[in-house]
Amino acid sequence: MSWEPFELGWRLAPAEGGVRAVVVLLHGVGSNARDLMPLAEAWRDALPGVGFVSLDGSEPFDGGFGGRQWYSLSDIDQANGAERVARAAATFGARLDEELAHWRLDYGALALVGFSQGSIMSLYYAATRPEGAAAIVAYAGRLVTPVVARSGTPLTLVHGVNDDVIPVLELERAASAFSDAGYPVDAYALPGVGHTISADGALLGRDALVRALSRGVT
Repeated sequence: MSWEPFELGWRLAPAEGGVRAVVVLLHGVGSNARDLMPLAEAWRDALPGVGFVSLDGSEPFDGGFGGRQWYSLSDIDQANGAERVARAAATFGARLDEELAHWRLDYGALALVGFSQGSIMSLYYAATRPEGAAAIVAYAGRLVTPVVARSGTPLTLVHGVNDDVIPVLELERAASAFSDAGYPVDAYALPGVGHTISADGALLGRDALVRALSRGVT
């Protein structure tokens, strides 16, 4: 099977057989759904029966050039940032509902993988939505809200020590907040890595999905 475009991004069905789980990929600001598709292609052999969806951000990128964003960074600050994420999360939640309906799955068969702004969206979901998910892998993100849900979703946080866009301190803050709320958290600070998904980081994400989707989905 190959990627199929739809209005909100791209879908990749399992190579064979039915779908038992779905991984939703969320790109960073200014990029688009194509950006994280290579992750799915690298991971799919290790995840039989798992479909992939790479979503476009819900807004056109402020900087143009065909990019997308989940929320605007224009004039963003600590006071209005969480509010913007909350508004974006409402739209994102509706899109997740639509995707799960498309695949005829429930939230227990859902995994989220985000990078940067997409990671922020994924962590906001984990912190606020009681439905939870089978797994969340968050690359180079930050948590912008208190953890009020108690879904216990397994979290894998991966961050470059040399990240000069979102400091690695945000990894520690998010890991601590989720751990205190009873979530299982694996956190990895990767030396020599900046604001990107490294090869080692990709392997950590793949292995987390294999563990979660093999254990929790039938």
